[in-house]
Amino acid sequence: MIKSGFVAVLLLGSVAVANAATQCYQSAEIEADQAVRFQAKLMVLSDSCNSTSYNQFTAHNSDVLSSYQKELIGYYRRSDSKRAETVFDQFITRLANQMALSVGQQPLASVCGDSAAFLAMGGTVSKVDFRKYVAEQAVAQRQTYPSCKAGG
Repeated sequence: MIKSGFVAVLLLGSVAVANAATQCYQSAEIEADQAVRFQAKLMVLSDSCNSTSYNQFTAHNSDVLSSYQKELIGYYRRSDSKRAETVFDQFITRLANQMALSVGQQPLASVCGDSAAFLAMGGTVSKVDFRKYVAEQAVAQRQTYPSCKAGG
């Protein structure tokens, strides 16, 4: 199913954003961050490889993506309530730009060949499987985020 293709995917370095380096992440925020990273990677690869997978993904998962984006905006709101949406927009733009630069340093045929399974799954992943995958990534990457203590 989706698990085999997603296991090998590295989500844009999976390092917590430097913008709020001193602010801790709650579990749901880590999951949201991983979802947005997945979205950015799929967007760039889909565009670079002339795939429709990103459009299919967003059509099938728009409400799930919206909830993850709101969760991450909430994270930014805790540190800058007046600019949370702007900081979020800058974050996702920076992710996409970093991915595009990385893709641009490799032969496109190689990138697209290596990404074929990811693109295929991205276009067909269900909401349930996407949430499950993102939750698994959040657990796997938790150590790269400053985590909030209980109640924080």
